[in-house]
Amino acid sequence: MMRSVLVLALATTTVHAQAPTPGAPAPAEPTRAEIERALRAYRHEPSIARLIRATRELDDYDLDVPRRALRRARRGGWLPTLRVAARRGQEYDLSAQIEDESTRVSTDDDLTLEASLTFRFDRAAYGPNEVAWARETRARERAREERIQTLIAAYFERRRLQLERDLRGRNDLESALRIAELTALLDALSGGAFTRMMRDP
Repeated sequence: MMRSVLVLALATTTVHAQAPTPGAPAPAEPTRAEIERALRAYRHEPSIARLIRATRELDDYDLDVPRRALRRARRGGWLPTLRVAARRGQEYDLSAQIEDESTRVSTDDDLTLEASLTFRFDRAAYGPNEVAWARETRARERAREERIQTLIAAYFERRRLQLERDLRGRNDLESALRIAELTALLDALSGGAFTRMMRDP
């Protein structure tokens, strides 16, 4: 479908190329068949759909990362907090005998151990970092979609320049440099996938 749209656009619109020489005849518009043949020359290059998939799979935009962190945070509510305390001291026992007016004092060396388990079941339902992780997920989604939009624009601008070169003889230095620039941009946006796909179509 993408290729049909590109063919139709090139066949029905006039693209501004180099200014024609005064008095020279205007170049003939390429036919649909010529555009189809020119597009077939780039069948070895990766499609836009493959590049979008590769971009979505980049680690920087993996939406499962914050989701996994959120699940781990919720599971933490089922893990108890153990507290252990030890206390050592002396206790005094006093006894008095009224008959002989004597008082007896005895001491004991005591060791007290205390342990407690605390569960936070509220965090199993809604953790304290819930809002932060949700914000991180939305930020990743926005950044990924912006990157994909840039990738799509670069992909079709590059293809347009290639077809102008092939069908209209636009071999000027500016176009050649722009094609090279867009090739590098596609490779960067896709995390190197563009070059890998070109080597192994």
